[in-house]
Amino acid sequence: MTIAITAVSGQLGGAIARNLIETADGETIIGLARTPANAKDLGIEIRAGDYGQPEQLRASLAGVDTLLLVSGMDAPDARIQQHRNVIEAAKAAGVQKIVYTSIQGVEEGTAFSPVVQSNRQTEADVRDSGLAYAIGRNGIYIEPDVEYIESYKAKGEIANSAGAGKCGYTTRSELAHAYACLLRNDTLNGQTFNLWALPSVKPSLPIT
Repeated sequence: MTIAITAVSGQLGGAIARNLIETADGETIIGLARTPANAKDLGIEIRAGDYGQPEQLRASLAGVDTLLLVSGMDAPDARIQQHRNVIEAAKAAGVQKIVYTSIQGVEEGTAFSPVVQSNRQTEADVRDSGLAYAIGRNGIYIEPDVEYIESYKAKGEIANSAGAGKCGYTTRSELAHAYACLLRNDTLNGQTFNLWALPSVKPSLPIT
């Protein structure tokens, strides 16, 4: 089986690619990146994968059986079309299965809701593609908060604008393991998985 991962020059795509490489059991792992040179350190074949270039995507997905589509970072309306470019290219190239990295969040009433809505639209597009699929809804990455630990320790508390808002955290390494399972295990097809921990407020996080 040949597995391709998009956006492997990014932190999530790169983490998933490394997990697959380390645990490979006869699969061929291919990476896609908008700028392939930025992912050469992975030590696998890297193909051009610009979400805005449909013809390039079709060529780069040739021979791929299973595709991981990492959600893009552009404005919500733009990313919907970009994701559709990838889905249509996958269909044209003969890809059999798509796994999509979506996000948690409410769809109305917050500044982040348009991003959530765009992800929900791509979820629908993946389900309607006619391909086998699995969808993960990622929690908020804990890694950025880790960068502030020394500051929090010095203050003796976690103080920021989050207030009493709850958040379901996860790590990129946890997500990498989860997506490797979704890519390889066809018994999980046709389902959407919530990939985050029990919601907590930031002041409750341990800082010792």
